[in-house]
Amino acid sequence: MALTNEDDSNRIFLPHHAVIREDKDTTKLRVVFDASARGSKGQSLNDTLLTGPVIQDDLRTLITKWRQHKIALISDITKMYRQILVQKKDTYYQCIVWRDNPNENCRFYRLLTVTFGTACAPYLAVRTLVKVADDESDKYPEAAEIVKTSFYMDDLMTGANTEKQAIAIYEQVNKLLESAGFILQKWSSNSENLLQIIQQNKETYNHSR
Repeated sequence: MALTNEDDSNRIFLPHHAVIREDKDTTKLRVVFDASARGSKGQSLNDTLLTGPVIQDDLRTLITKWRQHKIALISDITKMYRQILVQKKDTYYQCIVWRDNPNENCRFYRLLTVTFGTACAPYLAVRTLVKVADDESDKYPEAAEIVKTSFYMDDLMTGANTEKQAIAIYEQVNKLLESAGFILQKWSSNSENLLQIIQQNKETYNHSR
């Protein structure tokens, strides 16, 4: 977030509240922004936004393809929306009011990244994934194709016929997405050997930090 001091007429403020999920292993507290809340003129931010086209396969198609693999792999991107910056001129349409305690004056902030709750957020996030895959396709051609065809929003569903191929996919997709600041988490597989390698890499990564 960034502080903003521009005149109110140039900004749109988004109501927001916290949702706490104790059952979640990660992101127990999630902030929900209401871009559908209507202002004094009777319109909301979402009323004026284009949603963009659908550029990922539907979930049924993805699951059908995923189930054909002998070795299955799943993962998801950590805080996907928060890794994607929007242009500065657009941040004035996603402002919030905040203070750390009731005794402070309110301060105005601009949200600098793609914001969950805005109508265009899913398209912007997915389009960014596709762009990253295109940019890195020369270096990671197989991983680039997987990123473009095996994601449902931030959830990866892929696999291979051999453990060797699955390990290569795991390594290459990680490297491709890390080049753009996307970190994959919560890897799972039906291969015990692959899960051991993933766990070893996770421990090595955490130790190096």
